[in-house]
Amino acid sequence: MSKTIITVGKWITILVIVLAAIAWLVLASPVFSSVRKSMVETLLSNQIGQAFEISGDVRITPRRIARLHISEAQIPSTTIDGVILAELGLLELDLDLPAILAGRIGLDNLVIDGLQTKLITTQDGTTSWVKSQATPDKPEAETEKGEENEGSILTFLSTKTITFTNLGLLIENQTSGFTFDFALGNAQLEQQEGGQLATFKGKGTVNEEEFELTGNYPRDAPFTHNVSFGQIELTFNGETIPETEGGGYFAQLELDTGEIGEIFDIFGLKRSIEGNGDLSARITRQQGLLAVEGLSSRFDLSEGQEINISGDIGNVHTRENVDVRIDARLHPEGAPPAKAESLKDLKLAGINTRIVSDADGLEFDELIILTNAFEQGLDRVGPITIGKLYRSPDETLGVREITLQVGPLEDPYVTAAGSVGDVFKFKDVSFDGTLSGPSSLLLKALSEEDAARFGRVSAEFAISDASGALGLEQLSARAEDTDLWSFEADVSAEDVAKLGKVIASLNFGISDPETFLTALQVDPVKVGALDLALDVKTEGPDIDFAAAFKAGGSDISTNVSFDLSQDINVIRGAIESGRMQLADIRDGTKAIVAISKSNDARKSEEPEEKAEEPAPDDGKPPLQPLVLKDEEQGLLSPKRILTKTDLDISVELKEFVGDKGVSSMSSRLVADQGQIEAGPMELHYGNGFFKVHADMDAVNNPELLNIDGATSGWDFGNILDAVGLGIQASGTLGASFDVSGNITSGKQFARSLAGSASVNMGNGKIATSLLELAGLGVFPWLFSQERSAGETEIVCVRAPVRINAGRVGFDQVVVETRSVQLVARGEVNWVGDTISVRAEPRRVGKPLSRSAWPISVSGKLSDPKFKPDVGGSRSKRADGADQMPDDRKPCVPDIFQLE
Repeated sequence: MSKTIITVGKWITILVIVLAAIAWLVLASPVFSSVRKSMVETLLSNQIGQAFEISGDVRITPRRIARLHISEAQIPSTTIDGVILAELGLLELDLDLPAILAGRIGLDNLVIDGLQTKLITTQDGTTSWVKSQATPDKPEAETEKGEENEGSILTFLSTKTITFTNLGLLIENQTSGFTFDFALGNAQLEQQEGGQLATFKGKGTVNEEEFELTGNYPRDAPFTHNVSFGQIELTFNGETIPETEGGGYFAQLELDTGEIGEIFDIFGLKRSIEGNGDLSARITRQQGLLAVEGLSSRFDLSEGQEINISGDIGNVHTRENVDVRIDARLHPEGAPPAKAESLKDLKLAGINTRIVSDADGLEFDELIILTNAFEQGLDRVGPITIGKLYRSPDETLGVREITLQVGPLEDPYVTAAGSVGDVFKFKDVSFDGTLSGPSSLLLKALSEEDAARFGRVSAEFAISDASGALGLEQLSARAEDTDLWSFEADVSAEDVAKLGKVIASLNFGISDPETFLTALQVDPVKVGALDLALDVKTEGPDIDFAAAFKAGGSDISTNVSFDLSQDINVIRGAIESGRMQLADIRDGTKAIVAISKSNDARKSEEPEEKAEEPAPDDGKPPLQPLVLKDEEQGLLSPKRILTKTDLDISVELKEFVGDKGVSSMSSRLVADQGQIEAGPMELHYGNGFFKVHADMDAVNNPELLNIDGATSGWDFGNILDAVGLGIQASGTLGASFDVSGNITSGKQFARSLAGSASVNMGNGKIATSLLELAGLGVFPWLFSQERSAGETEIVCVRAPVRINAGRVGFDQVVVETRSVQLVARGEVNWVGDTISVRAEPRRVGKPLSRSAWPISVSGKLSDPKFKPDVGGSRSKRADGADQMPDDRKPCVPDIFQLE
């Protein structure tokens, strides 16, 4: 019996030794390397949920807790061909063999060296890893916990103690353009306190920028994160939410940016701004929810700008319950940009807005844009949706799939979609959109009941900076669904800011202005059809402008060209009219003015809104409007235009139709570096002729205007009718003048006017013989030829006057008939409102005889007193001369002709 037992014992011992040898051979001998690889590949593939392939060696140190050594392993991507999700040089880990024999898998104490992981997202959204999928009855958070043979890499790592060396992680998103290249020299994920606490410590670089991360993750207790990137400090501390409450976590985010430029470096972007800032917010993360509460941030930029952002976001994923306030001051405090004198000087000074969520996206509840030219509030911009943020090939932050609208939600006036390639510098911009709305968008005076009669306004537009500057590639607008008016506009501008390469045309027409104005609820004007056409074209420093206006049967057009390439701007142009009728132009202009004022009329009928409280005085200088009040500096300052241009404009009216006949007019305006000359302006009106010339020195004496000219051919009888005297008369009046005055204001011009003028007339008649009565006396007059004819022949009139600072003086005004010469002298002061004139009629050639009825006019010019000198008066020459010459000259005072 004992021999049998001994024999059995030997065989058992031998069997154990053989089995041990076989086990050792299987676990350690190179002969069974492929078997070990297959076993370990299956084991780890089940653990991580993806294929685990070994191309190197697998060795196991046999003991109760065996040590597994794996070299040169990799995890291929199952979704992207040719991509290795992860590969490593060495993996060591502990195997709990009894647990494995019992059907349980126990792995821990991993050492990973040379692990290189690639998390890639392709253009079509495919990822190099397999995303976890939550079943309908099992939330994603529960799925991520993993089950036997169903897990993920993150789940596998979360419960292990792991030491990393030479770790690399590449996150490449080809749809957004962002790449994050992490390199960890060493890092450790450690399980402590019996698995109740996991800690992580690591140092390395991301996109070659150094960082350090420490994290503590206790089970069922608050967790902490501390991350530093150079000067950037970030903490993210919070607590997990129990599964019974939906799972997830909430945390407090605190960020101190240090130098903001480092953030651009981390994200692989060009440094667009410099400065520092801070940010804080409370984050809640649950299944389908990412909420941001109490967002508060302030950024102080290197050039003195300040940006403040505050508010709440109910859910980042769905953009629900968004209420964010942005206040940006884009200049140093107390030092706004200088007032703009031209579009090229226009600068953005600030932005104030509130962004709120809407059923269709985001919208600006209010948007105030501050510049050094204007301030404009837009109370309805949005909703705005933003598709994707991305990093461009030029290392800028861009935004794709932006959509926005302006106006009522149910029927917006403007809709647009596009992208911005550089958000911070607003470059690589492309937007296309449409405008459609009632005509009241342009004609704001329309009431709701009248708006339908005026149709709608529609437009398409495209904005882009593909040419290197922000340009309006296309704007085509028109009026539709109405026969009351027509409107068409086409505009393009290669550079909006500098108005570079602008091509614009505008056509506006009204077939029945009276009906049109009645609908606008303003006083109608009776005039024929109105048409207005404008065309503008700019090419570099050259600008061409054309305008045409038609009213009834009249037309007027202008063509002006500007050459701004020279030191002194050159302007050439012409104003022409084939036919101009005073009534047409007058009534057409009234109609245009009535339309332009109709908006003000409507506004005055609206109830006044409560006046806003005045803004507190913060010591900052106010922002200036683009059109400046200072005439010396304003964009449209006459002095600026006339002193810095070489201007030559001609005027030609071929047929000027008035109430009494047809005329023509030609003129010219020339300004050459401040030396200004206008005219001669020549006007022919029937038999009348008017010629005027003006000049000034806008450089050395810019306040003084000189005017000289002459006129002739005007009917004396028509003039008497025009002033309401009702006396039949005939004759041809002429005049000449040479005056100058201060043009600072109209009142100053009247006060300072100085120079000379002369009025003359010859071969006329007047239906009265009172002048003969006053010069001949009663009895000679009774028997005179003029009394019996009932009219007096006027041989001539000559009235030279002196003008000085509002005073008109004269001493040789002569009105002469065949028998009588009337000589007047005196002064009229329109500034002082006084008059002092004496007129003495005498027989022709008898200057020393008694004047029977001399007249004096004195007192106020506005209320003169007339006084006849009863008894008459006599004159004499101081030198005793008393003989008239044989060659007496008409219309020269006889007393001055005596010898």
